Amino acid sequence: MFLKAVCYDGDIEAKVNEFNNLKHEDKKGEYWDSSDDKRLVLVKKYIKDHYIKVQDYTCPYCKQRVEVDHNAIWDLDHIIAKDKSPQFLFEPENLCVSCKDCNVAKRNKNVLLNKKRKTFTKKSDDYIFIHPHFDDYYKHMKVLKNSLFFIPKDEKGRNTIEICGLLRFLYKFSEYGDVPLEIKIKIGSFHQQLMESSSALEDNHILSCIGDLVEHGKQLSKKNILGVDNIAI
Repeated sequence: MFLKAVCYDGDIEAKVNEFNNLKHEDKKGEYWDSSDDKRLVLVKKYIKDHYIKVQDYTCPYCKQRVEVDHNAIWDLDHIIAKDKSPQFLFEPENLCVSCKDCNVAKRNKNVLLNKKRKTFTKKSDDYIFIHPHFDDYYKHMKVLKNSLFFIPKDEKGRNTIEICGLLRFLYKFSEYGDVPLEIKIKIGSFHQQLMESSSALEDNHILSCIGDLVEHGKQLSKKNILGVDNIAI
């Protein structure tokens, strides 16, 4: 699903143009962070409200859906980082909303094939990860229904897992108490193999191994909580 880009008009457009008309050397990423500029605050709310709606309360990177009455849980995300490329600050197709975890993980990481690019590109091939506007997410990534595993189908999928910190879902099972470190290490090793895998057969085998370890970790954790002796790993 491709996003419908935000459109500017009226006072919103005037404020955006105020920035776009600055000299290149005067365009700074910190412009976005001013909380004293009431017109800017209105522009950011306008953009955020738009993308929350068109994204149906869903993060474009981890696909978690959270529908709430307020928008504080969502971060406005500059797909190409604003600190590195402030000229794209208000570029509609460089904007989306993401969950806070993905946004924090992504931070200022590079997403461009050409790190030195000065002009905005709308070509999917110019991005190294799954772009919310220009890519079909599920062409590059498979997400299991329990949202625990993200299975990359290609290099873009692998890069998205790394850039957006999607490994965090792999360790959800650690909430089940004291999971042995050995299992965590094994899962980490298997996931690295999954990221480097180049065949569907190998992907499925590794994923099956990870699933078995996760279930084993849950069982051990529950046994620990109940005071039952650990079984052999």
